[in-house]
Order: sequence, then structure tokens, then C-alpha cells
Amino acid sequence: MFIQSDPKRKLREWGDYTLIMPAVSVGNVGQLAVDLLISTLWMERVGHIHHESILPLVGNDPFAHEDFSDCKLVTSCDVYESIEHKVVVIQQRAPFVRGKMAMFRKWLKEWVTSMSFTRLVILTSSRSEERLDVQLQGDQLRFLASQSMEDSSTCQRLRAAPLNWLDLERRHTFPAPTPEELQNGQKQPDYIYIPGGGIAKSLLEECGKEMPVLVLMLFCSEGDNAQDAIYLASRLNMWLDLVDMKPKKNEDGKIIKPLPGWKIPLSWRHLFGARVDQTLYH
Repeated sequence: MFIQSDPKRKLREWGDYTLIMPAVSVGNVGQLAVDLLISTLWMERVGHIHHESILPLVGNDPFAHEDFSDCKLVTSCDVYESIEHKVVVIQQRAPFVRGKMAMFRKWLKEWVTSMSFTRLVILTSSRSEERLDVQLQGDQLRFLASQSMEDSSTCQRLRAAPLNWLDLERRHTFPAPTPEELQNGQKQPDYIYIPGGGIAKSLLEECGKEMPVLVLMLFCSEGDNAQDAIYLASRLNMWLDLVDMKPKKNEDGKIIKPLPGWKIPLSWRHLFGARVDQTLYH
């Protein structure tokens, strides 16, 4: 269930809002990209999702300023809101309990529908070592859209300049078609394959029947994926225009304000743990 941070406040109405959420996936790229959105937009934590399918977690606020003296707690699945940009973000920090992912999909579908979000955007990643030959070079960003979003003009804009997003290539199901079938076009690839993409594919299929859903995906490998997250968030921002990344110029065309960037959360300093105490080697 969704539990508001302030129970006395009137239930929020998000009928004209976009919902953005990550899939727990390879490299945690989607979650890191959501971190950037929350931190840069100064989004307000308005509640959390309590569901038996997500492992419990509690910790310090990852977006707290280093000069803050107070301590706020976060949970395994928090909800943030930006009234200015009409965006709601779900940040999932813990994995699913084995065998209960379908329960969460069902609940999320009902909740998203009841809150009347205009669309759902899922940020995820996929294992780069399982790419097709055609995916090895060029842009590593791909997207998938539900039928209702395909029927609108949104996907046409995504595929056109300046965005130039690429559709995720489909794959052939087993057994593979014969060379003759391929040559004659008798069997077209139609299987969506996102290895390491977590809940993204199944959530698209589940919620896409009820509302416009878009999956934005990046090929990557495990490691330091901070730059992957910045790239994914930047490409998303080119579409939704949430953060003004354009430098300001005066009448003479000279830049008077430097190009703004993403606000990196302080918690990113500890992505790989604390530094080793150097006195151990003295």
C-alpha cells in the first residue's frame, strides 16, 4: 500500500502527472538515474510503498545536505513529488522477495490506474554482453512503448531528431528460423528480450493494457555506472524537459550563466563503501 508521509494531508491527486520509476536491473542504472532526478529537482518525499514483495530496508536520507543537522529516514520504496514539473517518482532501493514479483506488478497496476497518472516511464538497463551484432556499435539507448503510446504522436517524436531514440530490436524465438524463412520474410523477430532488466518487460505488458507506458533502457555492464545513469537521465530529460540544461546568454550572444548540470547526491560518495583507512599500511 501507499502510505503518505503526512497522514493529515489530503490524499494527493496526480491525474495530470507523469510517473517515473526504475527497475532493479544490471548496474542499478535506473535507480541511479532516479537519484539524479530527485536530487536535482529537489523533489519532496511524500510517502512510501509498503508491500510484502519488497525486502524491508531503512536508512539515512541519501539526499540530505552535508550541512543539515537533522536526520530523516528512507525506506525500501519511497515516493517523491515535484508539483512544479508534475512528476511523481518511485525510488526502489531493495530487491523483490523471490517468487513475489507478480504480486507487486498487480498491486502497482491497480495503484497507478487509481491515481490516474497520464503515463508511466520505466528506467532500466540490460546486459551489454548479450547484445545482438547490430547493437554493438552506435547509440546504446533503446526504448519500448505500449500500444496506446504507439497510437499517439509521442513515439514519432521520440524517433525523430533531435531525440533519435531507437526501438529495441526484437529477437527470434526458439527454434531459430531457417535461412530460407529469413530470406522470404516468413518469420519476423517478435520477442522482447531484456536480460538483466528486472521488472521492466513484465511491467510494460501488465500496465500497458491500461495506460501509456514507456521503457527507456541502456546497455551496460556491472561496475561504476554513475556515467551510465547521467547519460540515461540526460536522454530522458531531452524528452520531458524537466531540468533546464541550456546556458543563458546576453544580447551579444555571450554566455552569462554556465551550463547547469545534474546535482549529484552526497550518497554517491559511498557507492563502493568507505575508503580504506590508510593508517593500516603504515
